[in-house]
Amino acid sequence: MEKANQGIKDFVYFMTHSKSLTRVQQARRDSLLARDLFPQETGNPLSNYEKEEENKSNNKICEYHEPQKILKFLHKFTINNTALKYTTHFWDKNPSDEKYAFKDFADFKSKYVKDLKEGEINIDNLFNSCRHLWKIVKNFLMPDNHLYPWSEHEIKIGYNEYVGEWMKANPGKQPASMPISAFPKEYQIKGLINGRVLSYFSDVIDIFKHCIEFRDNDLYLAVWRIFKSSDHYIDKKELNSLKGCAIYTDTELVKEALRIIASNVFQRPMYSDLKIRCQQSSFGEHKVIELRILQVNSLSNRDINDAKIKALSTEGDFYRIKSKLRNLCDFSVESMFRIGNDFRHCRINYLSSNEETEDITFLDNEKCLGFTYVLTFYTA
Repeated sequence: MEKANQGIKDFVYFMTHSKSLTRVQQARRDSLLARDLFPQETGNPLSNYEKEEENKSNNKICEYHEPQKILKFLHKFTINNTALKYTTHFWDKNPSDEKYAFKDFADFKSKYVKDLKEGEINIDNLFNSCRHLWKIVKNFLMPDNHLYPWSEHEIKIGYNEYVGEWMKANPGKQPASMPISAFPKEYQIKGLINGRVLSYFSDVIDIFKHCIEFRDNDLYLAVWRIFKSSDHYIDKKELNSLKGCAIYTDTELVKEALRIIASNVFQRPMYSDLKIRCQQSSFGEHKVIELRILQVNSLSNRDINDAKIKALSTEGDFYRIKSKLRNLCDFSVESMFRIGNDFRHCRINYLSSNEETEDITFLDNEKCLGFTYVLTFYTA
């Protein structure tokens, strides 16, 4: 029975990480996972009235979500004088006795696990907000005895018992100094990652940091690599606005969403000019970074009530983008859409952290320059 359960776990892990599935297969997979693997608690059968109300809510385009919660959780890694901060930073020595703040690995891990579980926003909440990000954090910081890889590089190394054993054998050393060669062979990373060999645990820590934050020019480089195409011209001056944009988020899911967007863009090579830029502003008490991807002169003209346009069809790309970005950033598109017998410039809001945001915002007073994807990230 235990072997059967492990086989199911392995199959689920493959299905949720495989990059070889087609779009239709991915959409079908996501739908089945949501229905069968993570069922919600159910009570008595719904009455006819409740079913009608549920159907109404299912037809709503714009869903409320809470990216600020994930931002608040990831900011825990920056809080001074906490054990959790030292999971991603080199340990400091106390100037008075030249000793680290932690007695040993067990002391360190117990303290940062407490940091992860404490507070209104904790790792248990993260499971429901973004399971993909939860897996990365858990498999790196709280790994069990199974080899569950994390990150797009499928790394198996984390803060496991081998780190503790190495620290016992090397008193006065900290985790970041542990050589990769000290881990069992089945954990070791083979080949190059981002063009370099990983030699120490500090190199693995660095990869984790880039999983939870677009750092330095990460966003600029990711967008450039994803949208670079011989059939399209990217305005370099506008693209430079992405440099230095620091965003705490699940960077892998955001990049997956951007690849879907790029795929849509590439399907219209006749509209070859792309303008991609970031603009920083404020929304209420929050600072935001708005990433705008404009395909100049490319217009939708689709019926605004089309199931795929409204992201109600699980096989539609807008549904897939929306699913990946939920609780990470607000998501909208702007273009000309058919409404009855007219064409109007509209913004369709798929995800918004503002409960009062309408499904559709009319932009009749603004010139439509083309089809625009808008991703709004909260940064503080």
